[in-house]
Amino acid sequence: MINNLGLFITHHIFLTEDQFRELIEEKTTSTLAHCVPTWVDAKTGKNSEPSQEIFCKYKLINSKEKNNEINVIKNKEFEIYVPQSDWKPPENIDFEAISSWKSEERMKFLKERDKWWFNNPKLPDSRDLENGYLRFEIKIKSLKIFDKDYSVQHIIEISRINKLLESFC
Repeated sequence: MINNLGLFITHHIFLTEDQFRELIEEKTTSTLAHCVPTWVDAKTGKNSEPSQEIFCKYKLINSKEKNNEINVIKNKEFEIYVPQSDWKPPENIDFEAISSWKSEERMKFLKERDKWWFNNPKLPDSRDLENGYLRFEIKIKSLKIFDKDYSVQHIIEISRINKLLESFC
């Protein structure tokens, strides 16, 4: 039976340009970063905030074989596989051609396109690394901690180190 208590761990990882390049090229990179674990009671909403910031070692892997997975290697050390996706965007719109359509046809087309986007949202994946930022979640429905089952949700944010450095000004 799952406990009402859940663990939310937010991982804040800042990488150099070289580390980003390694990940984009489907290599592995390692770094030091921090996480903030917070316990939340689902029934009452009470939580353990303000939570303590913990510095950890991270091994980030961009691999087609594994994705969207997190492993605790040992105390304060994580191995994270970034998410992969075979998502394809819809066809490009030929605005010039559409402009010659009747209003009803355009409205129908746009409604269908909106429906497509609703049914096919783009999930975060390794391609987002090229923009210098990737945020994704990994949910573990049942994890045994001290002989009790808990749900655990990892929120992982990977950013360029410049974002951190610019926040000091």
